Amino acid sequence: MEYTVESADRFIASHAVDGRFQPAVHITAPIGWINDPNGFCWYKGSYHLFCQYYPYKPVWGPMHWGHWTSPDLISWTWVGVALAPNQPYDRLGCFSGTALEREGRLWLVYTGVHEDGQGEVIQEQCLAVSDDGIRFEKYEGNPIVTADMLPPGSDRHDFRDPKLLDDERGLRLFAAHRGKSSGHIVVFRGSSLYDWQYEGELKDGISTMPECPDYFPLEGRDVLMTCLMDQPKDGLRFQNEHHAVVYFVGKEMDGRFAADYLRSIDLGQDFYAPQTVKAPDGRRIMIGWMQMWGEAAPNFYLKHGWQGAYTIPRELSLEGNELIQRPVRELEKRHGRVRAYEQICVNGLWVAEELRAKAYRLQLTLGDMQGREQVIRLKDDGAQAYARLCYDRTSGVLSLDRSGMYWPVLAMPGNHGANEAHDLAQVQLPAGMETLELDILVDSCSIEVFAHGGRAALTSLAYPEDTVQGFSLEGQFTAEKLRFIELS
Repeated sequence: MEYTVESADRFIASHAVDGRFQPAVHITAPIGWINDPNGFCWYKGSYHLFCQYYPYKPVWGPMHWGHWTSPDLISWTWVGVALAPNQPYDRLGCFSGTALEREGRLWLVYTGVHEDGQGEVIQEQCLAVSDDGIRFEKYEGNPIVTADMLPPGSDRHDFRDPKLLDDERGLRLFAAHRGKSSGHIVVFRGSSLYDWQYEGELKDGISTMPECPDYFPLEGRDVLMTCLMDQPKDGLRFQNEHHAVVYFVGKEMDGRFAADYLRSIDLGQDFYAPQTVKAPDGRRIMIGWMQMWGEAAPNFYLKHGWQGAYTIPRELSLEGNELIQRPVRELEKRHGRVRAYEQICVNGLWVAEELRAKAYRLQLTLGDMQGREQVIRLKDDGAQAYARLCYDRTSGVLSLDRSGMYWPVLAMPGNHGANEAHDLAQVQLPAGMETLELDILVDSCSIEVFAHGGRAALTSLAYPEDTVQGFSLEGQFTAEKLRFIELS
């Protein structure tokens, strides 16, 4: 099949999906499959977000780039397909990358995947440019960074996910690379966007392969984000046995990144490939893929025609070495009916029958906690199906268990022999806390939990039978403040 931007757009326009589980406030494509967010940027008065995209089926396929724009990070407009794998250097896919505004034009750098003359699959870095942010032309001299520019003996197959930076340190391109014994973030320096030279390694010894690197300054420090293959995290069960999403905080010195701190970004089952942008007001905003490799979500096996969504954009800050994540303040523009309560004393089970919506935000502070476990039942159908968010005061573990949902998220065939994907996600909080602050976003097929002032996050797909959902409280505590906010 010959892939073009035009044929992809025609297919999208002529086909429809079952929208039962499509989110109300989270981004998803009109049809087909999405994974990594790409090219997150601000250009000519709008945010632009691209994605790894296969429009023709709700499964991973030869990667295109899909494209949305937004004035405010919340209301997104689907623009169409920006790139298709139609050149010899990207015939097997236009893989992930980033965007950069330079001299009034928008430049995309991405990984082109192709076979060499001997049948070996090669990954190299390519360039496309636009004068209006909508229509892109691939550079006739692609690839701009070839696998042959790596040091001798380097792996030419795992060399991808370029990050462009143009700052006081100069024009640089960072990319993920699988070395002989471990993964590296390699650096190329450019005299222009067309002319690059290998400079060295920003950081080495990172699992076996550090996918989707993002690198940016934040409050006087340097932050490196990446997705580690075959690397466990934090001593607790995580999203997937072979992927971990982490951040390093440190400082770059003489072209090398010295990390003072390493921790996971989000320990939910469904968070991967985060990418950030600097907003016009200076905030650092992050968005991630809200799914995980090896999963089959219900909208896939029910043949709804689409798969994949993105998290709500999150504002990032640092407290010491800790990354703080909060939903962007622009989300308040989508706030509908608000019900506020003070001092709800729970001893057993408290159910608010009238607090139900397709998408809602639940903000609450638990205090005067007695006993070991304090529980919030999310996506509660009033019968037996719900997701269980539990704080264990003895251990300090906050867990999100989706095993009680009506529709399971299944493991794809061959995924370690499991029938279901991981149902339990956990993150370590301080034990014995007197109060616990939670900010929870519930949409048609997802839950995002921000806990302890944004110091911890859990993101999970969760599918109810009825897309109008509620919640209930279980335990012995006082809900000192509770706000139920409908999202639309």
